[in-house]
Amino acid sequence: MGIIVVDSSALITLARAGALDLLALSEHAVRTVKEVYGETVEAGLVRGLPDAKAIQRVFDGGLVTIGDPRRTQRLAGISQTDSLVLRLAQEVSARYVLTNDQPLFRKAQQLSLLACFTAQFVCLLHVAGATTAARRDRLLDAFVAAGRYSEKFMRVFREGR
Repeated sequence: MGIIVVDSSALITLARAGALDLLALSEHAVRTVKEVYGETVEAGLVRGLPDAKAIQRVFDGGLVTIGDPRRTQRLAGISQTDSLVLRLAQEVSARYVLTNDQPLFRKAQQLSLLACFTAQFVCLLHVAGATTAARRDRLLDAFVAAGRYSEKFMRVFREGR
């Protein structure tokens, strides 16, 4: 079993689709940094966002755990939080970084880290037999309906998978 390091965008995408349970279907442990908790739960609760409570439950239940990277310097071109996510991924030799953030995805690749969009994660779970084709398709549609992916992106993604 390896480790997946997740950022705010992926947690929000899964929460808005009612699919945070997918994290438990992965064979990997899920980790992130406390700043992601702050962005998704603390700030979300203050703003009254319904997905914040769902995300809080995955932290409270231990499905997503928090790690603190030793190196904290900001990486060029991405936020401090995203920098910490990538630093943690490096330090724990993450299997991949789960994100929907394009700049974070590109920076991960520059650092020779594997990165995976949430839509890819859903497809990987399907290939592994952890979810059905019908659920995969419903979730991909839900990601678009929630505004987390454009219809154009999803059309191209589905054609290429």
